[in-house]
Amino acid sequence: MTDTSQYESQLKHIDELLERASKGVARSPLHADTHPQIAKAKSERDRLAKHLDVLRKMSPSELSKEILEESGPMGIWDALAQQLENLVERIEQK
Repeated sequence: MTDTSQYESQLKHIDELLERASKGVARSPLHADTHPQIAKAKSERDRLAKHLDVLRKMSPSELSKEILEESGPMGIWDALAQQLENLVERIEQK
């Protein structure tokens, strides 16, 4: 049975990275130039969260079919997480 736990886990990871990035920027004005990147990432996160809400409402058979037909939606989530990880690393470097 396919479920949304993988998506929910990735969304949680993205939320944690966004929080770390925002805190890092708040602590250091040197990273003020990252505000547009964080805003874009938050927008993408919200779009993906809406997609997850749609997936949650599907029956197991609909969900399995939807995930199979979407050529790798986790790739989008992974790419966003990687971008945020790189941003957080840059912000948190001392």
